[in-house]
Amino acid sequence: MDRHENTFPQEIWVEVMRYCSQESLVTLSRVSPLFCTEARKLLLRTVRSKYPTSQEDNHMGVIHRPYAFYDLLSKYQVDWRRMIRSIELHWLSEYVGKDGENALFGREKPVEDHLIFRTAMLLCECHHLNDFHLSVRFLKVATAMLKNASPPLTSLDFSLPHRYSWEDTFRVFSLPTLDTLVIRNLLSPDQPAFRYPSAIPDALHEQHAVSNVRDLRLLDCGPLTQQISPLFQWPKKLERLIYAPARSKCEPYWRTILRRTGDISDAVDLSLEVLAPLRSTLQELHFDLGLDRHWILPFRTGELFRPFTKLSHLTAPVELIMQSSGLSRSRLDKPFYTNLPPSLEDLELKFTSYISWHSRAAHSGLSADACLESDPAHQLFDEISTLAVQKEGSFPAFRKLTLTGDGEKPFLVKCCHVDYALDDLENRGVHVVQRDWYRQSTETWS
Repeated sequence: MDRHENTFPQEIWVEVMRYCSQESLVTLSRVSPLFCTEARKLLLRTVRSKYPTSQEDNHMGVIHRPYAFYDLLSKYQVDWRRMIRSIELHWLSEYVGKDGENALFGREKPVEDHLIFRTAMLLCECHHLNDFHLSVRFLKVATAMLKNASPPLTSLDFSLPHRYSWEDTFRVFSLPTLDTLVIRNLLSPDQPAFRYPSAIPDALHEQHAVSNVRDLRLLDCGPLTQQISPLFQWPKKLERLIYAPARSKCEPYWRTILRRTGDISDAVDLSLEVLAPLRSTLQELHFDLGLDRHWILPFRTGELFRPFTKLSHLTAPVELIMQSSGLSRSRLDKPFYTNLPPSLEDLELKFTSYISWHSRAAHSGLSADACLESDPAHQLFDEISTLAVQKEGSFPAFRKLTLTGDGEKPFLVKCCHVDYALDDLENRGVHVVQRDWYRQSTETWS
């Protein structure tokens, strides 16, 4: 800069730099030592590796060149240990090394030699971390990080292999800084279709309230059975549970029970009984049976979610709760809303069943927005409008109902009867959010 340009206060430039893109910051860092220092602070405050499905690759903290970033951490005199506040690393993409070969994966290469692993271990040395999220493909990456020290991870996402050790899983739960844990491919030891995993050791059955995890997500998993119940007694105060099972891993379990006993009612109740250690702490629950649109035979249930005394947000299939679907019935001969906890504030119902809510002939000549009084959909929304009537006495905090589909073509027709039922809820102070759960009026019925 010449003398005239230097008269402009650099402090203002520093403020302007907060709104610059990553490319602009790199350019400005070459202008002066002050700009170089400030640019590095901004670039390193949030560190994020690229994610295949992310729409935020232009974020100033995204690592576009993993090797150059690792060199910055390991070779250059940059005080990154004090600068970095937030880290998000995804071991999901395969980077190409300087020699053109795969930089992350190789049968001969130990986990400790992979670029992302070395980067993660270096970043564990940061002094002022607020968040450290790590997504890895396998449990062995997490256990390798635990060999020498306790990494300051606040969020961890990994997939369990076909054979895994429950001791390793417990060690991950026991990380003192861990708040959010995402586990994929969790299977129950007592499933006849799978040889592994082995049973949870007796010593781990005796462990209670040893984990600080508050947000647990079980994705692409098998059914909830009594054999994995110790897992839910490890957290001290689990507040959020997302259980999203895979149909390929759950349907064989339900059909085996159906062949043996002719009824899945007890198994449905048991799947929630497994969560008994969480009844006094859980505030948000996403629950499913893993059947998708392939529901099998009617079943009878007790008070499914009522024992969860602090549960305020519930997401569940409509077929599991509402009795008008013809699938769920109360074994206590009580109304459907006795399945719900009194503390409920937000209820999300997902329509998943293959069964049509409108029993009519394909050649009936009715348009898609027409309806019949005999349609099961009328009974369904009569039930839903009951929530408005019972709100003051049974669910005083109830304020939001969300209706959503499962991504497939929905079966329901949104007719005037539906609007009346939803208006009842709105008039009682319950906000109704409607997503893709019904057919559009332009669609013909077939």
